Amino acid sequence: MRACLIEKFGSLEEPRIANVGMPLAGPDELLVKVFAASVNPSDWKLIDGRLKALFPVTLPRILGRDCAGEVVSGLAAGLAIGDRVLAVADARKNGTHAEYAVVPSSQAAPIPASLTDEQAVAIGNSGATAWICLVDVARIASGQRVLIHAGAGAVGGLAIQLSRHFGAEVITTCRGDNLDHVRSLGAHLAIDYTREDFVKQAGSCDVVFDMVGGEVNRRSYAVLKPGGMLVYVHALPIGPPLRNDVRVQRGEIRPMRHHLQELMRLAAANVLKPRIGAVWPLAEARAAYARAASGHARGKNILLCE
Repeated sequence: MRACLIEKFGSLEEPRIANVGMPLAGPDELLVKVFAASVNPSDWKLIDGRLKALFPVTLPRILGRDCAGEVVSGLAAGLAIGDRVLAVADARKNGTHAEYAVVPSSQAAPIPASLTDEQAVAIGNSGATAWICLVDVARIASGQRVLIHAGAGAVGGLAIQLSRHFGAEVITTCRGDNLDHVRSLGAHLAIDYTREDFVKQAGSCDVVFDMVGGEVNRRSYAVLKPGGMLVYVHALPIGPPLRNDVRVQRGEIRPMRHHLQELMRLAAANVLKPRIGAVWPLAEARAAYARAASGHARGKNILLCE
């Protein structure tokens, strides 16, 4: 089968399309014929070696985190051969930028008939990241004020929609050319971080969701109410907590079936609106990584892997 892989860490020139052996599903795994897969920050952070700080990475490694496809083999309660599923691969193993992928059966859920493969995977891992950080960790609730950094990104855009769905007042940061876009997703207040000071504009918040890190992370403490929470993911560098009257926690992103099922239910109900950016054939994966890593892509970059 064809797959996009890296054999050494380095630049975005490292990934290549290669013919590799067909993977086999082990116990508690599914083999999925991949129709579409999304491009995530974990892909270019794997390429340049940054993910080695979080867990051991063996090479060669097939890139990709999530996919929409058809179950080919393996057993899972509630799923059958031929079912169309949204699935997330084990981050420590080969990924989904391939014609076939092996995924944990506990990290796969049916795709509603009303959603396309591209729509499902545009939510996929990004939606699960937003859900785990805001719902599982921060436990957002109606009436809270939530500041979401990088609201125009794939995770940020879904975080805005989820926060609004749960009744929170949503504040977000983005570039000036994305202000109308994040407002259309449900943000009550959009702050142009290139021209405005979010500390002065955001007011007092119950929750801050940080995907930026560094100075943004440090300054976010200033907007938190006593007892508030700063939850972060993919945000580097992160220093020690600057206040002892707030909670700070990193989101551990391991999407499970119940996360994916709930996200698909909300998407089918038109509560979550997937945002698809560019769609690329697998052969052009390098271009998709470069576009996504530029930080200027609106919507999810997607690879078609059939």
